Amino acid sequence: MAMRIGLSDIDPQIAQALEDRLCAPLKEFLQEDIHWGGFFPFNWQFHAGGLQVRRKREPTEDERRAFELRKKREEQFSARIVATVFGPICGGAAIGGMLSAVSVEAGVLSGLVTFAAGLTSGVRWSHRATQKARLREEVRLEEMRAVFPLLRLTRAERVYCDTLLLLARMDATPEAEQTVRETLRQLNDLLESSRQLETRRQSLLPLLGANVVKELEEEYGALGRRLDEATDNVTRQSLQQSLQMCAARLENARALQQGLERLNVQQEAIIHTLASAQSALARMQVSPEPQAALAAEEIAETVAQMNQQTYAVEQAVQEVISLRAQ
Repeated sequence: MAMRIGLSDIDPQIAQALEDRLCAPLKEFLQEDIHWGGFFPFNWQFHAGGLQVRRKREPTEDERRAFELRKKREEQFSARIVATVFGPICGGAAIGGMLSAVSVEAGVLSGLVTFAAGLTSGVRWSHRATQKARLREEVRLEEMRAVFPLLRLTRAERVYCDTLLLLARMDATPEAEQTVRETLRQLNDLLESSRQLETRRQSLLPLLGANVVKELEEEYGALGRRLDEATDNVTRQSLQQSLQMCAARLENARALQQGLERLNVQQEAIIHTLASAQSALARMQVSPEPQAALAAEEIAETVAQMNQQTYAVEQAVQEVISLRAQ
């Protein structure tokens, strides 16, 4: 039996993107200007230059299947709402009618209690049938395949989503499934680490923009040559001060560039780790049970080590930034 992967199991950002598109109103399902039926397959918007009309596109096969699944869930939810409303009324009336033969007061009270209990249970039962509640428990393979191509993903996120597609097709024993789910939680942490590294990398780019190593090296060399050629003491003193400040800026720029290179290399390592985990998970499907369990343990150990290494790199880069800011 294939594993059930829900929004509660996966990376929060990917989960939110799935929820936003799969829970959109039916006419805006997937939020991609898709023609889901009707006589007017166009979308229009008012702009400063006037009215802009754009033809909606036809859905792909995966998108169509996801839409049919969404409609089916809507129908099931509507049926539960009807049952929630009329079930307690009929149940309360039946119980109250039977006990009214003994006592009118007992019949009325029992009917009201039965109605309240039935309504409370029905509301909970109906809530579990909502689109969001269903997605929290399981996102079907066709829904993932419909949404993932529409998202703007980083390389790490793309590999992660491909891994989710693999897991949604995976048949696993209860023992193996528990191990795989633990691996998925670690992959979630690894993906978040990748995003943190990207945030740190973006924070370094403006600093390096004003202190490019090659330009500073050329500037340092030019100041050195001017100092060698200068004969006036006042001029030499000014050039020496400029040379010292340029040397400090060059040292800072080299340190920041090294930090940026560490972040880039670590991000690349995370992508390879995600890809390796995906390959190992694929091999688990065709491996005997003992080997599959061993492979899952190796994946978990590798991902845990990568998370620790990522934290160490981030801390080292932060230390460099803090020192250079002093």
